[in-house]
Amino acid sequence: MKMDYISPGAAAMAKLRQAAAGAQKIQQEQLRTILRQNAAAKYGTRYGFSRIHSLAEFQEQVPLSCHQDYEPYIQALLSGGTCQLTMEEPVYFAITSGSTGTPKYVPVTETDMGVHYEYIHWGIYGMVEEYFPQLPPEALFGKIFQVGEFAKTYLPGGQMCGVRSASLYQWLDRGGGFDASDYCVPKEVLFPERVEDLTYVKVRFALAERKLTAIHSVFLHRAVRVLDYIREHWNLLLRDMATGTIDDSIPLDAHWRRKLRGWLPPDPRRAEELSPLRPDLQPEDMVRRIWPDIRYILGIGGENFPVYTRAMELYAKSVPIHHFIYGASEGFLSIAAGVNVPDAYILLPEAGFFEFLPVSGEMGLPKTIGQVEVGERYELVFTNHSGLYRYRMRDVLEVVGFWGQAPVVRFCYRMNQALNVADEKLNTEQLRDAMWRFQERTGLSVTAFCAQEDYSLRPGRYLVYLESPYLENAGPLLDQCLREISLGYQGCRVMGDIGPVRVRFLPPGSFQRYEAAMARRGRTMAQYKPVQILRGEESLCFFAAEADKFEEMRER
Repeated sequence: MKMDYISPGAAAMAKLRQAAAGAQKIQQEQLRTILRQNAAAKYGTRYGFSRIHSLAEFQEQVPLSCHQDYEPYIQALLSGGTCQLTMEEPVYFAITSGSTGTPKYVPVTETDMGVHYEYIHWGIYGMVEEYFPQLPPEALFGKIFQVGEFAKTYLPGGQMCGVRSASLYQWLDRGGGFDASDYCVPKEVLFPERVEDLTYVKVRFALAERKLTAIHSVFLHRAVRVLDYIREHWNLLLRDMATGTIDDSIPLDAHWRRKLRGWLPPDPRRAEELSPLRPDLQPEDMVRRIWPDIRYILGIGGENFPVYTRAMELYAKSVPIHHFIYGASEGFLSIAAGVNVPDAYILLPEAGFFEFLPVSGEMGLPKTIGQVEVGERYELVFTNHSGLYRYRMRDVLEVVGFWGQAPVVRFCYRMNQALNVADEKLNTEQLRDAMWRFQERTGLSVTAFCAQEDYSLRPGRYLVYLESPYLENAGPLLDQCLREISLGYQGCRVMGDIGPVRVRFLPPGSFQRYEAAMARRGRTMAQYKPVQILRGEESLCFFAAEADKFEEMRER
Protein backbone atom coordinates (compact mmCIF):
# COMPACT_ATOMS: atom_id res chain seq x y z
CA MET A 1 0.00 0.00 0.00
CA LYS A 2 1.52 3.28 -1.12
CA MET A 3 -1.42 5.64 -0.66
CA ASP A 4 -2.90 6.75 2.66
CA TYR A 5 -6.50 5.56 2.63
CA ILE A 6 -7.17 5.99 6.34
CA SER A 7 -6.91 9.78 6.76
CA PRO A 8 -8.96 10.92 3.73
CA GLY A 9 -11.43 8.07 4.33
CA ALA A 10 -11.99 9.17 7.94
CA ALA A 11 -12.27 12.81 6.83
CA ALA A 12 -14.90 11.87 4.22
CA MET A 13 -16.97 10.00 6.80
CA ALA A 14 -16.75 12.88 9.26
CA LYS A 15 -17.89 15.34 6.60
CA LEU A 16 -20.69 13.00 5.48
CA ARG A 17 -22.01 12.70 9.04
CA GLN A 18 -21.89 16.46 9.46
CA ALA A 19 -23.69 17.04 6.16
CA ALA A 20 -26.32 14.40 6.93
CA ALA A 21 -26.97 15.90 10.37
CA GLY A 22 -27.79 19.27 8.77
CA ALA A 23 -29.16 17.96 5.49
CA GLN A 24 -32.31 20.09 5.43
CA LYS A 25 -30.41 23.36 5.84
CA ILE A 26 -27.71 22.26 3.40
CA GLN A 27 -30.37 21.48 0.80
CA GLN A 28 -31.72 25.01 1.04
CA GLU A 29 -28.19 26.37 0.65
CA GLN A 30 -27.54 24.09 -2.32
CA LEU A 31 -30.56 25.41 -4.19
CA ARG A 32 -29.69 29.05 -3.49
CA THR A 33 -26.07 28.53 -4.53
CA ILE A 34 -26.90 26.70 -7.77
CA LEU A 35 -29.40 29.38 -8.82
CA ARG A 36 -27.13 32.29 -7.90
CA GLN A 37 -24.04 30.88 -9.59
CA ASN A 38 -25.88 30.06 -12.83
CA ALA A 39 -28.24 33.01 -13.14
CA ALA A 40 -26.22 34.44 -16.05
CA ALA A 41 -26.07 31.15 -17.98
CA LYS A 42 -28.44 30.89 -20.93
CA TYR A 43 -30.73 28.42 -19.17
CA GLY A 44 -30.69 30.56 -16.01
CA THR A 45 -31.54 33.67 -17.99
CA ARG A 46 -34.40 31.92 -19.75
CA TYR A 47 -36.05 30.85 -16.50
CA GLY A 48 -35.21 33.92 -14.43
CA PHE A 49 -32.92 32.35 -11.83
CA SER A 50 -32.00 35.83 -10.55
CA ARG A 51 -35.64 36.46 -9.62
CA ILE A 52 -36.10 33.24 -7.66
CA HIS A 53 -35.95 33.71 -3.88
CA SER A 54 -37.83 30.67 -2.54
CA LEU A 55 -38.53 27.03 -3.22
CA ALA A 56 -42.10 27.87 -4.24
CA GLU A 57 -40.83 30.36 -6.85
CA PHE A 58 -38.29 27.79 -8.09
CA GLN A 59 -41.01 25.19 -8.58
CA GLU A 60 -43.32 27.73 -10.22
CA GLN A 61 -40.79 29.27 -12.64
CA VAL A 62 -38.61 26.27 -13.55
CA PRO A 63 -40.45 23.37 -15.23
CA LEU A 64 -39.84 19.71 -14.67
CA SER A 65 -37.47 18.55 -17.40
CA CYS A 66 -36.06 15.60 -19.31
CA HIS A 67 -32.95 15.17 -21.45
CA GLN A 68 -34.68 16.44 -24.57
CA ASP A 69 -35.06 19.88 -22.96
CA TYR A 70 -31.27 20.21 -22.70
CA GLU A 71 -30.19 18.91 -26.08
CA PRO A 72 -29.88 22.33 -27.80
CA TYR A 73 -27.72 23.62 -24.94
CA ILE A 74 -25.58 20.49 -24.90
CA GLN A 75 -25.09 20.63 -28.66
CA ALA A 76 -23.96 24.24 -28.28
CA LEU A 77 -21.45 23.16 -25.62
CA LEU A 78 -20.14 20.37 -27.86
CA SER A 79 -19.71 22.92 -30.65
CA GLY A 80 -17.61 25.21 -28.49
CA GLY A 81 -20.28 27.36 -26.90
CA THR A 82 -19.96 28.55 -23.30
CA CYS A 83 -22.20 29.40 -20.36
CA GLN A 84 -25.11 27.39 -21.69
CA LEU A 85 -26.36 25.51 -18.62
CA THR A 86 -23.83 26.61 -16.00
CA MET A 87 -21.25 29.36 -15.72
CA GLU A 88 -18.74 26.64 -14.81
CA GLU A 89 -17.73 24.85 -17.98
CA PRO A 90 -18.00 21.04 -18.17
CA VAL A 91 -14.82 18.99 -17.77
CA TYR A 92 -16.43 15.77 -19.01
CA PHE A 93 -19.39 14.54 -21.05
CA ALA A 94 -20.98 11.34 -19.78
CA ILE A 95 -22.38 9.16 -22.54
CA THR A 96 -25.60 7.34 -21.81
CA SER A 97 -27.74 5.22 -24.10
CA GLY A 98 -30.92 6.22 -22.27
CA SER A 99 -34.06 4.13 -22.65
CA THR A 100 -34.07 4.33 -26.46
CA GLY A 101 -30.52 3.12 -27.05
CA THR A 102 -29.54 6.38 -28.78
CA PRO A 103 -26.33 7.83 -27.28
CA LYS A 104 -26.87 11.01 -25.29
CA TYR A 105 -24.41 13.37 -23.64
CA VAL A 106 -24.62 14.69 -20.09
CA PRO A 107 -22.22 17.47 -19.02
CA VAL A 108 -20.25 17.05 -15.80
CA THR A 109 -18.58 19.99 -14.05
CA GLU A 110 -15.57 19.98 -11.74
CA THR A 111 -17.87 20.78 -8.80
CA ASP A 112 -19.75 17.53 -9.44
CA MET A 113 -16.47 15.66 -9.74
CA GLY A 114 -15.42 17.08 -6.39
CA VAL A 115 -18.54 15.77 -4.65
CA HIS A 116 -17.95 12.34 -6.19
CA TYR A 117 -14.30 12.35 -5.16
CA GLU A 118 -14.80 13.56 -1.61
CA TYR A 119 -17.92 11.72 -0.54
CA ILE A 120 -17.96 8.55 -2.64
CA HIS A 121 -14.38 7.75 -3.63
CA TRP A 122 -12.97 8.40 -0.17
CA GLY A 123 -16.21 7.59 1.64
CA ILE A 124 -15.95 3.97 0.51
CA TYR A 125 -12.52 3.58 2.08
CA GLY A 126 -13.79 5.29 5.23
CA MET A 127 -16.67 2.84 5.52
CA VAL A 128 -14.37 -0.13 4.93
CA GLU A 129 -12.01 1.09 7.67
CA GLU A 130 -14.94 1.48 10.07
CA TYR A 131 -16.07 -2.06 9.25
CA PHE A 132 -12.62 -3.43 10.16
CA PRO A 133 -11.53 -1.18 13.07
CA GLN A 134 -9.19 -3.82 14.44
CA LEU A 135 -7.07 -4.17 11.29
CA PRO A 136 -3.96 -2.07 10.64
CA PRO A 137 -3.91 -0.10 7.34
CA GLU A 138 -1.35 -2.37 5.68
CA ALA A 139 -3.60 -5.42 6.28
CA LEU A 140 -6.75 -3.65 5.12
CA PHE A 141 -5.64 -1.78 2.01
CA GLY A 142 -3.30 -3.70 -0.25
CA LYS A 143 -3.67 -4.43 -3.94
CA ILE A 144 -6.97 -3.74 -5.72
CA PHE A 145 -8.32 -5.88 -8.56
CA GLN A 146 -10.31 -3.42 -10.71
CA VAL A 147 -12.31 -5.57 -13.12
CA GLY A 148 -13.21 -2.59 -15.32
CA GLU A 149 -11.02 -0.07 -17.08
CA PHE A 150 -10.94 3.68 -17.69
CA ALA A 151 -10.16 4.09 -21.37
CA LYS A 152 -9.58 7.73 -22.22
CA THR A 153 -11.93 8.82 -24.95
CA TYR A 154 -12.55 12.25 -26.45
CA LEU A 155 -15.16 13.98 -28.56
CA PRO A 156 -14.14 15.62 -31.87
CA GLY A 157 -13.86 18.93 -30.03
CA GLY A 158 -11.33 17.48 -27.61
CA GLN A 159 -13.66 17.17 -24.60
CA MET A 160 -13.20 14.14 -22.34
CA CYS A 161 -16.11 11.73 -22.61
CA GLY A 162 -17.19 8.22 -21.71
CA VAL A 163 -19.33 6.38 -19.18
CA ARG A 164 -19.94 8.21 -15.92
CA SER A 165 -18.30 5.49 -13.83
CA ALA A 166 -14.96 6.16 -15.57
CA SER A 167 -15.21 9.93 -15.37
CA LEU A 168 -13.59 10.43 -11.97
CA TYR A 169 -10.52 8.41 -12.86
CA GLN A 170 -10.10 10.10 -16.23
CA TRP A 171 -10.45 13.46 -14.48
CA LEU A 172 -7.92 12.52 -11.78
CA ASP A 173 -5.48 11.41 -14.47
CA ARG A 174 -6.07 14.37 -16.79
CA GLY A 175 -2.44 15.42 -16.26
CA GLY A 176 -1.16 11.88 -15.99
CA GLY A 177 -0.89 12.12 -12.23
CA PHE A 178 -3.18 9.33 -11.04
CA ASP A 179 -1.19 6.90 -8.89
CA ALA A 180 -2.17 3.37 -9.97
CA SER A 181 0.49 1.60 -7.92
CA ASP A 182 -2.09 0.09 -5.53
CA TYR A 183 -3.88 -1.67 -8.39
CA CYS A 184 -2.77 -5.15 -9.37
CA VAL A 185 -2.43 -4.25 -13.07
CA PRO A 186 -0.05 -1.74 -14.70
CA LYS A 187 -1.49 1.70 -15.36
CA GLU A 188 -1.45 0.98 -19.09
CA VAL A 189 -4.04 -1.77 -18.51
CA LEU A 190 -6.12 0.40 -16.19
CA PHE A 191 -6.13 3.26 -18.72
CA PRO A 192 -6.01 1.55 -22.14
CA GLU A 193 -5.87 3.71 -25.25
CA ARG A 194 -9.06 2.15 -26.58
CA VAL A 195 -11.95 0.09 -25.27
CA GLU A 196 -11.30 -3.62 -25.67
CA ASP A 197 -11.70 -6.90 -23.78
CA LEU A 198 -8.70 -7.25 -21.45
CA THR A 199 -10.26 -9.81 -19.11
CA TYR A 200 -7.48 -12.34 -19.66
CA VAL A 201 -4.78 -9.74 -18.99
CA LYS A 202 -6.40 -8.51 -15.78
CA VAL A 203 -7.07 -12.03 -14.53
CA ARG A 204 -3.46 -13.07 -15.09
CA PHE A 205 -2.26 -10.17 -12.94
CA ALA A 206 -4.89 -10.79 -10.27
CA LEU A 207 -4.04 -14.48 -9.94
CA ALA A 208 -0.35 -13.64 -9.67
CA GLU A 209 -1.03 -11.22 -6.80
CA ARG A 210 -0.80 -12.89 -3.39
CA LYS A 211 -1.67 -9.77 -1.38
CA LEU A 212 -4.94 -8.83 -3.09
CA THR A 213 -7.30 -7.16 -0.57
CA ALA A 214 -10.18 -5.86 -2.72
CA ILE A 215 -12.14 -6.48 -5.91
CA HIS A 216 -13.69 -3.33 -7.42
CA SER A 217 -16.44 -3.16 -10.02
CA VAL A 218 -19.32 -0.83 -10.85
CA PHE A 219 -21.92 -3.62 -10.92
CA LEU A 220 -21.46 -6.97 -9.20
CA HIS A 221 -22.32 -8.84 -12.36
CA ARG A 222 -19.04 -7.71 -13.98
CA ALA A 223 -17.10 -9.13 -11.05
CA VAL A 224 -19.14 -12.34 -11.23
CA ARG A 225 -18.37 -12.63 -14.95
CA VAL A 226 -14.66 -12.33 -14.21
CA LEU A 227 -14.90 -15.03 -11.53
CA ASP A 228 -16.85 -17.19 -14.01
CA TYR A 229 -13.99 -16.64 -16.46
CA ILE A 230 -11.44 -17.80 -13.89
CA ARG A 231 -13.43 -20.95 -13.19
CA GLU A 232 -13.99 -21.75 -16.86
CA HIS A 233 -10.34 -21.18 -17.86
CA TRP A 234 -8.64 -22.37 -14.66
CA ASN A 235 -6.32 -24.98 -16.15
CA LEU A 236 -5.41 -22.77 -19.11
CA LEU A 237 -4.63 -19.82 -16.82
CA LEU A 238 -2.38 -21.86 -14.53
CA ARG A 239 -0.59 -23.42 -17.48
CA ASP A 240 0.09 -20.00 -18.98
CA MET A 241 1.21 -18.72 -15.57
CA ALA A 242 3.65 -21.58 -15.08
CA THR A 243 5.19 -21.25 -18.54
CA GLY A 244 4.91 -17.49 -19.05
CA THR A 245 3.01 -18.06 -22.31
CA ILE A 246 -0.37 -16.98 -23.70
CA ASP A 247 -2.59 -19.68 -25.12
CA ASP A 248 -3.34 -19.31 -28.84
CA SER A 249 -7.09 -19.44 -28.13
CA ILE A 250 -7.02 -16.15 -26.22
CA PRO A 251 -8.33 -13.25 -28.38
CA LEU A 252 -5.46 -10.88 -27.62
CA ASP A 253 -3.57 -8.82 -30.18
CA ALA A 254 0.20 -8.84 -30.66
CA HIS A 255 0.68 -5.63 -28.67
CA TRP A 256 -0.85 -7.02 -25.49
CA ARG A 257 0.78 -10.43 -25.94
CA ARG A 258 4.19 -8.81 -26.13
CA LYS A 259 3.47 -6.57 -23.15
CA LEU A 260 2.10 -9.37 -21.00
CA ARG A 261 5.06 -11.66 -21.64
CA GLY A 262 7.35 -8.85 -20.49
CA TRP A 263 5.26 -8.04 -17.44
CA LEU A 264 4.62 -11.59 -16.23
CA PRO A 265 7.53 -14.02 -16.59
CA PRO A 266 6.98 -17.72 -15.81
CA ASP A 267 5.80 -18.25 -12.24
CA PRO A 268 5.60 -22.02 -11.66
CA ARG A 269 5.67 -21.55 -7.89
CA ARG A 270 2.46 -19.47 -7.83
CA ALA A 271 0.82 -21.85 -10.31
CA GLU A 272 1.69 -24.75 -7.99
CA GLU A 273 0.20 -22.87 -5.01
CA LEU A 274 -3.07 -22.34 -6.85
CA SER A 275 -3.35 -25.72 -8.53
CA PRO A 276 -4.99 -27.65 -5.62
CA LEU A 277 -7.80 -25.08 -5.21
CA ARG A 278 -9.78 -26.25 -8.28
CA PRO A 279 -12.55 -23.62 -8.30
CA ASP A 280 -13.62 -25.15 -11.63
CA LEU A 281 -14.92 -28.05 -9.53
CA GLN A 282 -15.56 -26.32 -6.20
CA PRO A 283 -16.77 -22.71 -6.62
CA GLU A 284 -17.82 -22.18 -3.00
CA ASP A 285 -15.80 -19.36 -1.39
CA MET A 286 -13.25 -19.52 -4.22
CA VAL A 287 -12.41 -15.82 -3.77
CA ARG A 288 -11.13 -16.35 -0.25
CA ARG A 289 -9.28 -19.51 -1.23
CA ILE A 290 -7.45 -17.80 -4.10
CA TRP A 291 -6.76 -14.58 -2.18
CA PRO A 292 -6.68 -15.31 1.59
CA ASP A 293 -6.11 -11.62 2.43
CA ILE A 294 -9.21 -10.35 0.59
CA ARG A 295 -11.15 -7.87 2.75
CA TYR A 296 -14.07 -6.61 0.71
CA ILE A 297 -15.75 -6.51 -2.71
CA LEU A 298 -17.17 -3.33 -4.25
CA GLY A 299 -20.09 -3.41 -6.69
CA ILE A 300 -23.77 -2.56 -7.06
CA GLY A 301 -25.88 -5.61 -6.29
CA GLY A 302 -28.76 -6.39 -3.96
CA GLU A 303 -32.30 -7.31 -4.95
CA ASN A 304 -32.15 -5.37 -8.22
CA PHE A 305 -29.57 -7.87 -9.46
CA PRO A 306 -30.49 -11.02 -7.50
CA VAL A 307 -28.96 -13.59 -9.83
CA TYR A 308 -25.53 -12.00 -9.67
CA THR A 309 -25.75 -11.17 -5.98
CA ARG A 310 -26.48 -14.84 -5.20
CA ALA A 311 -23.60 -15.90 -7.44
CA MET A 312 -21.22 -13.57 -5.61
CA GLU A 313 -22.46 -14.86 -2.28
CA LEU A 314 -21.46 -18.33 -3.48
CA TYR A 315 -18.07 -17.29 -4.82
CA ALA A 316 -17.23 -15.05 -1.86
CA LYS A 317 -19.60 -16.00 0.93
CA SER A 318 -17.21 -14.95 3.69
CA VAL A 319 -16.21 -11.64 2.04
CA PRO A 320 -18.28 -8.50 2.82
CA ILE A 321 -19.66 -6.42 -0.05
CA HIS A 322 -19.90 -2.65 -0.29
CA HIS A 323 -22.77 -2.01 -2.68
CA PHE A 324 -21.19 1.22 -3.96
CA ILE A 325 -23.80 3.77 -5.07
CA TYR A 326 -27.18 4.53 -6.47
CA GLY A 327 -26.56 6.89 -9.34
CA ALA A 328 -26.80 7.49 -13.06
CA SER A 329 -25.11 9.45 -15.82
CA GLU A 330 -27.00 12.49 -14.54
CA GLY A 331 -25.29 12.28 -11.17
CA PHE A 332 -23.49 10.13 -8.63
CA LEU A 333 -25.77 11.24 -5.84
CA SER A 334 -25.56 8.63 -3.06
CA ILE A 335 -23.39 6.07 -1.33
CA ALA A 336 -24.30 2.70 0.17
CA ALA A 337 -25.22 3.01 3.85
CA GLY A 338 -22.32 0.79 4.88
CA VAL A 339 -20.41 -2.38 4.12
CA ASN A 340 -22.72 -5.40 3.74
CA VAL A 341 -25.77 -3.09 3.56
CA PRO A 342 -27.54 -3.77 0.24
CA ASP A 343 -30.44 -1.80 -1.20
CA ALA A 344 -29.90 1.20 1.11
CA TYR A 345 -28.24 4.37 -0.19
CA ILE A 346 -27.63 7.65 1.61
CA LEU A 347 -28.56 10.63 -0.58
CA LEU A 348 -25.66 13.08 -0.44
CA PRO A 349 -26.95 16.51 0.71
CA GLU A 350 -24.27 18.37 -1.27
CA ALA A 351 -24.76 16.44 -4.53
CA GLY A 352 -27.47 18.88 -5.61
CA PHE A 353 -31.07 19.60 -4.74
CA PHE A 354 -33.57 16.75 -4.38
CA GLU A 355 -37.32 16.77 -4.95
CA PHE A 356 -39.62 13.79 -4.64
CA LEU A 357 -42.84 13.20 -6.61
CA PRO A 358 -45.15 10.72 -4.83
CA VAL A 359 -46.00 7.81 -7.11
CA SER A 360 -49.26 6.96 -5.33
CA GLY A 361 -52.35 9.13 -5.40
CA GLU A 362 -52.68 12.48 -7.12
CA MET A 363 -49.51 14.38 -7.88
CA GLY A 364 -49.29 17.46 -5.68
CA LEU A 365 -46.28 19.64 -5.00
CA PRO A 366 -43.01 17.70 -4.91
CA LYS A 367 -41.66 16.97 -1.44
CA THR A 368 -38.23 17.85 -0.07
CA ILE A 369 -35.95 15.63 2.01
CA GLY A 370 -37.58 16.96 5.17
CA GLN A 371 -41.02 15.88 4.00
CA VAL A 372 -40.50 12.35 2.68
CA GLU A 373 -41.70 9.41 4.77
CA VAL A 374 -40.26 5.97 5.42
CA GLY A 375 -42.06 3.30 3.43
CA GLU A 376 -43.32 5.71 0.74
CA ARG A 377 -42.20 5.66 -2.88
CA TYR A 378 -41.25 8.67 -4.94
CA GLU A 379 -40.01 9.57 -8.38
CA LEU A 380 -36.74 11.44 -7.94
CA VAL A 381 -36.36 14.93 -9.38
CA PHE A 382 -32.80 16.23 -9.31
CA THR A 383 -31.09 19.60 -9.73
CA ASN A 384 -27.33 19.14 -9.97
CA HIS A 385 -24.14 21.19 -10.24
CA SER A 386 -23.71 20.39 -13.94
CA GLY A 387 -26.74 22.11 -15.45
CA LEU A 388 -29.73 19.84 -14.95
CA TYR A 389 -32.65 21.60 -13.27
CA ARG A 390 -35.69 19.79 -11.89
CA TYR A 391 -34.65 16.80 -13.99
CA ARG A 392 -36.99 13.82 -13.85
CA MET A 393 -34.72 10.85 -13.25
CA ARG A 394 -37.68 8.50 -13.95
CA ASP A 395 -36.39 6.36 -11.08
CA VAL A 396 -38.79 5.24 -8.37
CA LEU A 397 -37.15 5.15 -4.94
CA GLU A 398 -38.49 3.92 -1.64
CA VAL A 399 -37.38 5.70 1.53
CA VAL A 400 -36.18 2.97 3.90
CA GLY A 401 -34.78 5.17 6.65
CA PHE A 402 -32.71 8.22 7.50
CA TRP A 403 -29.01 8.75 8.16
CA GLY A 404 -29.14 11.88 10.23
CA GLN A 405 -31.56 14.00 8.20
CA ALA A 406 -30.48 12.47 4.88
CA PRO A 407 -32.96 9.97 3.40
CA VAL A 408 -31.76 6.42 2.88
CA VAL A 409 -33.38 4.99 -0.24
CA ARG A 410 -33.59 1.83 -2.26
CA PHE A 411 -34.02 1.78 -6.02
CA CYS A 412 -37.29 0.11 -7.03
CA TYR A 413 -37.59 0.51 -10.81
CA ARG A 414 -37.38 2.91 -13.73
CA MET A 415 -40.74 4.33 -14.75
CA ASN A 416 -40.03 3.96 -18.47
CA GLN A 417 -38.84 0.36 -18.21
CA ALA A 418 -41.89 -1.86 -18.08
CA LEU A 419 -43.62 -4.60 -20.01
CA ASN A 420 -46.89 -3.17 -21.26
CA VAL A 421 -49.10 -5.26 -23.53
CA ALA A 422 -52.51 -4.12 -22.29
CA ASP A 423 -51.84 -1.18 -19.95
CA GLU A 424 -50.73 -3.49 -17.12
CA LYS A 425 -47.27 -1.79 -16.90
CA LEU A 426 -45.38 -4.62 -15.23
CA ASN A 427 -42.09 -3.09 -14.04
CA THR A 428 -38.68 -4.65 -13.56
CA GLU A 429 -39.16 -5.02 -9.80
CA GLN A 430 -42.27 -7.12 -10.36
CA LEU A 431 -40.54 -9.13 -13.08
CA ARG A 432 -37.69 -9.95 -10.69
CA ASP A 433 -40.14 -10.90 -7.94
CA ALA A 434 -41.97 -13.27 -10.27
CA MET A 435 -38.70 -14.82 -11.38
CA TRP A 436 -37.64 -15.31 -7.77
CA ARG A 437 -40.89 -17.17 -7.02
CA PHE A 438 -40.44 -19.22 -10.17
CA GLN A 439 -36.96 -20.31 -9.13
CA GLU A 440 -38.06 -21.20 -5.59
CA ARG A 441 -40.91 -23.37 -6.87
CA THR A 442 -39.05 -25.10 -9.68
CA GLY A 443 -35.60 -25.40 -8.14
CA LEU A 444 -34.13 -24.16 -11.40
CA SER A 445 -30.85 -22.30 -11.25
CA VAL A 446 -31.46 -19.35 -13.57
CA THR A 447 -28.17 -17.76 -14.59
CA ALA A 448 -29.89 -14.73 -16.14
CA PHE A 449 -33.18 -13.74 -17.78
CA CYS A 450 -34.79 -11.05 -19.91
CA ALA A 451 -38.20 -10.39 -21.39
CA GLN A 452 -40.04 -8.53 -24.14
CA GLU A 453 -43.55 -7.92 -25.40
CA ASP A 454 -44.55 -10.40 -28.12
CA TYR A 455 -47.26 -9.35 -30.59
CA SER A 456 -46.81 -12.23 -33.02
CA LEU A 457 -50.13 -13.60 -31.72
CA ARG A 458 -53.38 -12.01 -30.62
CA PRO A 459 -53.72 -11.15 -27.79
CA GLY A 460 -50.13 -10.07 -27.14
CA ARG A 461 -48.10 -11.82 -24.51
CA TYR A 462 -44.75 -11.79 -22.70
CA LEU A 463 -41.79 -13.64 -24.16
CA VAL A 464 -39.26 -14.51 -21.45
CA TYR A 465 -35.77 -15.85 -22.13
CA LEU A 466 -34.09 -17.98 -19.47
CA GLU A 467 -30.47 -19.07 -19.35
CA SER A 468 -31.08 -22.17 -17.24
CA PRO A 469 -31.68 -25.93 -17.52
CA TYR A 470 -34.73 -26.82 -19.59
CA LEU A 471 -38.12 -27.29 -17.90
CA GLU A 472 -41.09 -28.60 -19.88
CA ASN A 473 -43.90 -26.66 -18.16
CA ALA A 474 -41.97 -23.46 -17.46
CA GLY A 475 -44.51 -21.21 -19.22
CA PRO A 476 -47.58 -22.01 -17.08
CA LEU A 477 -45.52 -21.92 -13.88
CA LEU A 478 -44.04 -18.50 -14.66
CA ASP A 479 -47.46 -17.25 -15.77
CA GLN A 480 -48.86 -18.11 -12.34
CA CYS A 481 -46.01 -16.27 -10.62
CA LEU A 482 -46.66 -13.19 -12.73
CA ARG A 483 -50.36 -13.32 -11.85
CA GLU A 484 -49.51 -13.40 -8.15
CA ILE A 485 -47.18 -10.40 -8.11
CA SER A 486 -49.15 -8.06 -10.41
CA LEU A 487 -52.85 -7.30 -10.09
CA GLY A 488 -52.63 -5.53 -13.45
CA TYR A 489 -51.26 -8.64 -15.15
CA GLN A 490 -53.78 -10.88 -13.39
CA GLY A 491 -56.68 -8.68 -14.47
CA CYS A 492 -55.51 -8.58 -18.08
CA ARG A 493 -55.09 -12.36 -18.14
CA VAL A 494 -58.60 -12.90 -16.71
CA MET A 495 -60.10 -10.54 -19.28
CA GLY A 496 -58.17 -12.18 -22.11
CA ASP A 497 -56.24 -9.02 -22.91
CA ILE A 498 -52.88 -10.79 -22.49
CA GLY A 499 -52.08 -14.31 -23.66
CA PRO A 500 -50.14 -16.92 -21.61
CA VAL A 501 -46.47 -16.13 -21.19
CA ARG A 502 -44.05 -17.93 -23.51
CA VAL A 503 -40.70 -19.12 -22.14
CA ARG A 504 -37.71 -19.82 -24.38
CA PHE A 505 -34.46 -21.24 -23.07
CA LEU A 506 -30.97 -20.06 -23.93
CA PRO A 507 -27.70 -22.00 -24.24
CA PRO A 508 -25.10 -21.51 -21.47
CA GLY A 509 -23.08 -18.33 -21.92
CA SER A 510 -25.72 -16.45 -23.95
CA PHE A 511 -25.60 -13.33 -21.79
CA GLN A 512 -21.80 -13.35 -21.86
CA ARG A 513 -21.90 -13.55 -25.65
CA TYR A 514 -24.36 -10.65 -25.70
CA GLU A 515 -21.99 -8.54 -23.62
CA ALA A 516 -19.10 -9.48 -25.90
CA ALA A 517 -21.16 -8.55 -28.96
CA MET A 518 -21.99 -5.16 -27.43
CA ALA A 519 -18.32 -4.60 -26.59
CA ARG A 520 -17.29 -5.40 -30.18
CA ARG A 521 -19.69 -2.71 -31.33
CA GLY A 522 -17.86 -0.19 -29.17
CA ARG A 523 -20.10 -0.18 -26.11
CA THR A 524 -18.10 0.42 -22.92
CA MET A 525 -19.04 -2.36 -20.53
CA ALA A 526 -17.86 -0.82 -17.25
CA GLN A 527 -21.26 0.75 -16.67
CA TYR A 528 -23.32 -1.86 -18.49
CA LYS A 529 -26.38 -3.05 -16.53
CA PRO A 530 -27.65 -6.60 -17.06
CA VAL A 531 -30.41 -6.46 -19.67
CA GLN A 532 -33.85 -7.38 -18.31
CA ILE A 533 -36.40 -5.78 -20.64
CA LEU A 534 -35.42 -6.00 -24.30
CA ARG A 535 -35.66 -2.91 -26.46
CA GLY A 536 -34.22 -2.41 -29.93
CA GLU A 537 -33.88 -4.71 -32.92
CA GLU A 538 -30.32 -5.71 -32.15
CA SER A 539 -31.04 -7.23 -28.72
CA LEU A 540 -34.34 -8.75 -29.87
CA CYS A 541 -32.63 -10.54 -32.76
CA PHE A 542 -29.69 -11.67 -30.64
CA PHE A 543 -31.73 -13.47 -27.99
CA ALA A 544 -34.12 -14.95 -30.55
CA ALA A 545 -31.13 -16.44 -32.38
CA GLU A 546 -29.67 -17.81 -29.14
CA ALA A 547 -33.01 -19.46 -28.29
CA ASP A 548 -33.10 -21.00 -31.77
CA LYS A 549 -29.65 -22.49 -31.11
CA PHE A 550 -30.89 -24.02 -27.85
CA GLU A 551 -33.85 -25.64 -29.58
CA GLU A 552 -31.64 -27.00 -32.36
CA MET A 553 -29.34 -28.52 -29.75
CA ARG A 554 -32.30 -30.22 -28.01
CA GLU A 555 -33.54 -31.69 -31.28
CA ARG A 556 -30.22 -33.35 -32.07
